[in-house]
Amino acid sequence: MKDITRILSRYICASQYEMLPDAVRHEGLRAFVNYIGCAAGGSREPDIEIMLRFLAEFNGASAATIIGRSERLDALNAAFINSMSSAALAFNDTHFKTVAHPTSPVAAALLALAERQPMSGKSLLHALILGVEIQCRVGNILCTPPAESAVGLSVQGLVGVIGAAVAAGKALAFDEARMATAIGIACNQSSGIRQAQSTMSSHFTPGHAARCGLTAALLAAQGFECSDDMIEGPKGYAVSFAHHPNLEAAIERLGDVFEIGTLAYKPYPSGVVIHPIIDACLEIVKEPGFNAENISQIEMRLNPLAAKLTDLMHPRDRGQALVSMQHWAAIALMHKTAGIAEVTDAVVRDPAVAALRQKVTFINDDAVGREAAHIRVKLTDGSSFTNSVLHCRGSVNRPLNDQDVSDKILNQLQTVYAPNTAEKIMAQSWAIEQCANVGAFCKILSASEMAI
Repeated sequence: MKDITRILSRYICASQYEMLPDAVRHEGLRAFVNYIGCAAGGSREPDIEIMLRFLAEFNGASAATIIGRSERLDALNAAFINSMSSAALAFNDTHFKTVAHPTSPVAAALLALAERQPMSGKSLLHALILGVEIQCRVGNILCTPPAESAVGLSVQGLVGVIGAAVAAGKALAFDEARMATAIGIACNQSSGIRQAQSTMSSHFTPGHAARCGLTAALLAAQGFECSDDMIEGPKGYAVSFAHHPNLEAAIERLGDVFEIGTLAYKPYPSGVVIHPIIDACLEIVKEPGFNAENISQIEMRLNPLAAKLTDLMHPRDRGQALVSMQHWAAIALMHKTAGIAEVTDAVVRDPAVAALRQKVTFINDDAVGREAAHIRVKLTDGSSFTNSVLHCRGSVNRPLNDQDVSDKILNQLQTVYAPNTAEKIMAQSWAIEQCANVGAFCKILSASEMAI
């Protein structure tokens, strides 16, 4: 058996930013910019308010910034909140192979660390890229055939903690042995159950991953010990979370092929497996003669994972609607758009929307890719409209460009900051590679009051 934990640790420690391909460095920048917008956009959600009230009793030194908020928390709790908020509107990035959202815990841990010690923008991006890369590769162990991981396990929780530990360890200049220890401590904290999906506890998962990953690195820095074969050991991570784990998937072409290049940046605030459904429906509404009032049935042919994760005919509230494929199909056809405004509680409870959701039927088809969907909308007069999407918007084969990402994050920033501040944050986020002190950048992320 190969020493997977040690091989990964050796690669992380030897990696040099200047040796990374330009495209990889730019993708790291895109991931960071997207994260900043998502964290700001979710910073005023009810679950964040509850968590901040809860943490007030237990918080330590108030030394770290909360994105979009005036409160300050200790580094561990700041990482927790800043990762949790980035997931609150289901707008964070996605790694399609694992359906994890890798940048949230990594970036949150790094920003908290940057207010504890000097860190340049290049150092942050380098650590971020490695944190994303390693967690996705470890996730591939669980998801690459012949591996089978239980559908109830949240890969986000299982791998995000490792990504945060790797990123923090790189920023702390760990050697190979200490990096392996940090990964081990992180593995020992891996957790997350998908049954929590569509509840506040679903957003807790990436927050917990960020806090635990940063904890793992800080403990390793203090000499706290752990096994250095936690990933591949006979009673370790891989066999605990998957049947027939594919250990080779973690190290195959390591340093030559980068998982960060496959990240999807969401154009819609929903589960990523719903995006091809939305795309197809938004194309159908453009057809001459289409009228949503005349829909008799909505037929969908989908990858089975879409139904496993998002089959929710009767969402009870906004949180469930964010991950309901029936809701997004109905909304896209009825409202001809798919944004935050389409998942308010009022829209979710609209009788007309509820009636249209009930007209959705679906067929699972293994031949349909995770980025694909085939939709047929039948009308009461017997006519029908069809559309097929092979690669949804935001996926690796149909990526959002930099302007799309800018538009997305500026819209989210402007829900929290005054327009001129939002523009400044966006500009400085894109320029983070030239930043001499990320701690100074963090200061502009604080907000004293809601934008009007």
